[in-house]
Amino acid sequence: MLETLYAKTFLILGGQLVVTWLSTILMLGWFRRLYYAKTAWVDGETTLDGQLDIDLDWEFVKPYFWALLVLDVVVFFALLNYRDNMTIGLPLFTFWSVLTGFELALCLVSVDENLGGKVLALTALITLAAGLIGAQSGIDFSFLRGGLFSALLLLIGFGLIRIFFSIPRWIQRLGAFAGVIVFTGYLLFDFNRLSKASAIAAADTWPTAMRLAISIYLDIINLFLDLLDLLSKH
Repeated sequence: MLETLYAKTFLILGGQLVVTWLSTILMLGWFRRLYYAKTAWVDGETTLDGQLDIDLDWEFVKPYFWALLVLDVVVFFALLNYRDNMTIGLPLFTFWSVLTGFELALCLVSVDENLGGKVLALTALITLAAGLIGAQSGIDFSFLRGGLFSALLLLIGFGLIRIFFSIPRWIQRLGAFAGVIVFTGYLLFDFNRLSKASAIAAADTWPTAMRLAISIYLDIINLFLDLLDLLSKH
């Protein structure tokens, strides 16, 4: 039972992360093709190390970004509603992963898409470490639940403030660093949940794997975004 629930969870999680990565790469490639085609709303410059850094006209892109964000939220809540139904939930998860990939591409372009590889590698290392500690250390990380949730609410509030008010960059970096800590904590917590659920025969189901995969997926994506915010120069 131990290996079975792990296999189900990582099959779903790994598949969705690959879908997200592919959609991000395809979107970035599309932006580059538009740049070389001299599209009016796509600009760029060559960095000191010879890499192309794409820049978008955000006044043009903004309506499409907000529409994408609204669609993302709608699909996410639909996914939460149907996460116990694999027939509907898995396609919704895949569609949501594609949308998330598009949003990650826009986030990368807004800072420097060439940072993507470094941030992805760092995200993978933190996720691997948190996974090993959370699942194999024997420590019960359930005590983190309340503190992590409170910290998450503060991060959401901070993110809303950033949308409407200008905040010094050093404070933004401090918020991003806090986000890295919080989502690393959530990775420990959720991998620990996976470990404990694996020991319960009744929990060895696809719906359980789906729920765990969604939680860990969210942890990884948010960790990536906060690391990108922390390490970017803008």
